[in-house]
Parts: sequence; C-alpha cells; structure tokens
Amino acid sequence: RHHHHHHHHHNFKTFHNTINNTHHDSSITGRRDGNNTRRTTTSFFGQTRRAFSTTTNTTTTNNNTTTRSTSTNANAPHERLLVLGSGVAGCATALTAARHGIPVTVLHAGSYKEDCNSYWAQGGVIYRNYRLMEEEAKKNGEDVSESQLVDTPLSLVNDIRIASGYTSPLQRTTHLEECTYTSSHLQNNPSTPKMGRTCPTSGVHWNEDAAWKLACEGPSRIRQLLLGRKDEGFGESHGCVVPFDRTTLPVAGEDDDNDAMNEKDGSEDDVLSLCLEASHAAPRIIHHADCTGKAITISITKAASEHPLIEFVGDAVVTDLIVDENGGESSIDGGDNDMVIGAQVLNKKTNQLSSYYAVHGVVLASGGLGGIYQHSTNPLGFNALGSSVGLALRLQDRLSGSNNNNDNGIVSDLEYVQFHPTSLFLPNEARFLLTEALRGEGAILRDLDGRAFAKDYHPNGELAPRDIVARAVFMESQKSTDHGGRHNAYLDITHRDSKWLKDRFPTIQAHLSSRDAPMDFTKERIPVIPAAHYTCGGVTTDLNGCVVGESGRGDGAGWYRNLYAAGEAARTGLHGGNRLASTSLLEGLVYGASVGE
Repeated sequence: RHHHHHHHHHNFKTFHNTINNTHHDSSITGRRDGNNTRRTTTSFFGQTRRAFSTTTNTTTTNNNTTTRSTSTNANAPHERLLVLGSGVAGCATALTAARHGIPVTVLHAGSYKEDCNSYWAQGGVIYRNYRLMEEEAKKNGEDVSESQLVDTPLSLVNDIRIASGYTSPLQRTTHLEECTYTSSHLQNNPSTPKMGRTCPTSGVHWNEDAAWKLACEGPSRIRQLLLGRKDEGFGESHGCVVPFDRTTLPVAGEDDDNDAMNEKDGSEDDVLSLCLEASHAAPRIIHHADCTGKAITISITKAASEHPLIEFVGDAVVTDLIVDENGGESSIDGGDNDMVIGAQVLNKKTNQLSSYYAVHGVVLASGGLGGIYQHSTNPLGFNALGSSVGLALRLQDRLSGSNNNNDNGIVSDLEYVQFHPTSLFLPNEARFLLTEALRGEGAILRDLDGRAFAKDYHPNGELAPRDIVARAVFMESQKSTDHGGRHNAYLDITHRDSKWLKDRFPTIQAHLSSRDAPMDFTKERIPVIPAAHYTCGGVTTDLNGCVVGESGRGDGAGWYRNLYAAGEAARTGLHGGNRLASTSLLEGLVYGASVGE
C-alpha cells in the first residue's frame, strides 16, 4: 500500500481542504473549481495529472474526451472516482461525476452490470403530478399557482413522514418549491453524526431535511437523468431516455402537458402516466408496466457504459477499503480521520486480489442487506448482502480500535429493515415480489375463508403503510394452524378485467404462467407472505453523501475523508423506520447525483 504514495502524503491535507472548500458550492452550482483542485494535487500518488475540462456541457466532442480519457488514465490510472455497485445510485453517481470530467470506475460483484437489486424494482419512481390541482382553483377557472397543485414537495414530505413512523408534526409546514436543497434550507444540525430528530412517541429517528431534499430535487433529477425532450428532460444528452408508460388525456387543455409553452402544440394529450401507490396523497408515480427498475437500469447502465470516462469492472468483490494512514495531520472538519484512497478487490473468476486506487474517493453504493433473511424479495447472487455496511464497519474497526462508540458509529438504523407485505409464497420456490401497485389497483387481502382482513388492522386497509400491512399479513399467516396447516393469507384481484391486468402486470403474469404448475392471478387468489425487502438504515452520511461518524480519536463527529455512500447502502435518515413506496429508485438518483457533484 505505502509503495505508491508514502513520499506524497503531505499533499493529502491540501487536497482535502480544497475539496472541503469547494464541496458545498459544487452541490449548489453543480460545478467545481477544477483549477484549484488540480493545482493542489499535481503530484498526488507521484503521478503527473492531465488537466480535465470541468464544463457541464456533455456534448463536447466525444473524440477529444475519449483521447483525453485514454491518455490520462494511461499516465495517471488513479485519477478517478471508484464506485462500488452498478445499480441506480452507482450509475447516477458515475454519470454525474463524468459530466464534470471525472473518470469513474464502477465495480460490480455480478458478471453483468444489470445484475443488481434496482433491476427488480417493479412499482415505479416518484415524479410529480403537475396536472392535479385543488378543486377550488379548478372551479374558479383560476391560473394555477404552485400552491394550488395537490402534489407539492410539502405533501410528499408529509407522506414520507407518515410512512416513517415519525408521529410528531413537521418542522417546516410551509410550502417550499422545487430547488437545490442547500445548507441555507436545513432545519437540523448537519454536524451531528446522525442528522434528524427522534419521535418522542414512537422512538423512530427521522431526518426531515433528507425528505425535503428528495422532494425538492427529485423532479429535476428525473428530468436531468431519465426523461427526454418530450417531457422537458435532458436524457438525450447522455443517451438515457427511459420509455415510461404514457397516457392520452381525455380533453387536452391549453397546456395540459405542462411543458411551460402555454400553447397547444399537438403533443398536449400524450403525457406520462402517473399512478397511485399506497400511502401517497396523489398519483405521482411514473412507471414502465410492472418492471420500472428493469427499464431504468437497462437505460442508465447503457448510458454509463457508453460514456467515454466511465468503465465497468465485473466479477469484482470488494474485500476492504484502503486508507492512507499518514493522510494529513488534523483536518479542518474536527476529525483526524485517515483518507480513503481505494479498495481491495477480489476477482471472482481468477481469485486474484488487487488494489484499485482512486484520487477522487470511493462511493459505497452496493445496496442493502435484505438478502440475508429467510424470506427476501432481493435477488440471489451477490445482491443485498450488506457489503457496503460490512466494508464501513471493517474500516471503522481498523481506525478506531477499542475506542469504538456505537452511538455515533459509521452505520446506523440497521434495525429498520422493511418487510414487503406481499411476496409470493410457494413452498420450495424463491420468494417473488408482488408489487404494491397491485393493491393500488384494487387487490384485496383475504384469508383462507375469503374474508378481507386488512381493515381489521388499519382503516386504510390494503393501502395502509407497509409495516402495518406486513404485520397484518404475518399475523393472519400465523393462523394457518387453525386451518389444518393450510396457508391463510392471499392477494385477490380477480374482480378486475383479465386482459387489462395482464397488460398492466406482465412480469407477474409471466412469472406465474411459466411455473410447472401455472397460476393465473386474474382468476385465482395468490398466497402471500411478508419478505425482507429494503434496508432503511445503512452507512451514515450527510445530505451530500459524505460518510460521517465518530472519528477514530473519539473527539466527536467527523467525516471519513474521501468516502461516500448513496442509495440503499446509505443512511441519510430519509426513511425513518419504514420506507414509503417508490422512494427507493428516486433516492438512488437524487443522492447518487449529489455524490457525483
């Protein structure tokens, strides 16, 4: 490890201070003063570094970028950001960093970059409903101002709060419009290791600021990364336009597609289809049938892999983070933390161990830990086994020795594992997720006798928060002994039109009909059981994705320098004790892009 850099450790502190000084500005403007950063790190790792353009214009001639990328990486292979995980969070990080001229290496444990949990997300991703306005405004024929829209950032933040189990009132109860959520907006102290507040009633710890960031930045990140010109998006610029379902509006008004043109241009009646999911105050979910994760993952990994500054390395299992133990004296952020400079990687096929160094740091984005449970909706393979959490804990252990203080540790809220209420329960078969959207479209939970039981547990029945529905299904399934051991919890949507159901849920239809004993969910009730689904906790980060925690010297909160986390791997406090439907893909996009910036 020291062979590469022991002569150059005096540069680490300067480099870190530069990053710190430019860090907050870059998250606001999306740009970083590349000249300063370059100047202070010319001899980093003893490599001569080529200058990169920091322009945000992604349409610069690809030939130049390719040439620069190749020559720079040949002369300075460590001049890069290292991303662990090829899901939505990892790809959003990579595309954003590359847009600013930073080379990125994405490591993934599977053989294919699409082999990730994001791929299997069925439901959808939260966008925003710009068409639904308050009844009063409609009646009076007024011009609709933002505050008259039903679907506002405030309404989404409140839905996230309700789902989280945090029962105290919101800290901010006034409207805040879409914006970049900066330090001036914060309501909680960002320097505490675990940002947010604890609910005095439920004991749930939730970070309202994390929810505001998601709600205020979400729609613009969707437009920036996933949507095309037709929906005011910029996806064409990096080759990622996701084919979300569209619908035709019955009566086209002057500007029904909300493209800000205020005129009828022939496309007014062809708009993104917005659906409703459990515990949402408005239909605000965009989707691609019942395989939204697949559609997004295929598009975003293709865009990332075609970017000249991004490379993917498969069959790569990260076994340890590498730190520079002489990484500067004391840093300005209160911790004397060593700097993360890379990762040790095991090649699954050759069993060779090698070191990947990275000047720009390491991003933990390898998902959650639901795969370690008996019943789990997470796919098999190297998915959802808690690798990011494991790597972070090993790093903390190595740096802090016996001074480990779990209250302010590098990971937090790991007890908040969300169980999906309805996975397909068939003996000796892997659990299969039956999306939340089924209940959004009217599916009813019944026991063996056909009695609908969901309202016994909550007045909203099937559309109650996930933890309540999961508990209801679990409790009913435990009653199977009363029925001679036969399963006692089923999902029933047979009252809806058969053809419509098969078109709306083709993934479920294909899975059930391909069994040795085929099932038809349009005609029969489907046995269900809750299954570990999502890790709300994870590696503790601030709202920019920087990993925080008690420093190794036990002197309060500090940042783990050059280490980031995003997506399900991270704990921002966004979800509290329970995640709201369809927030996971959006979280990966918003927080991954923040890390990239």
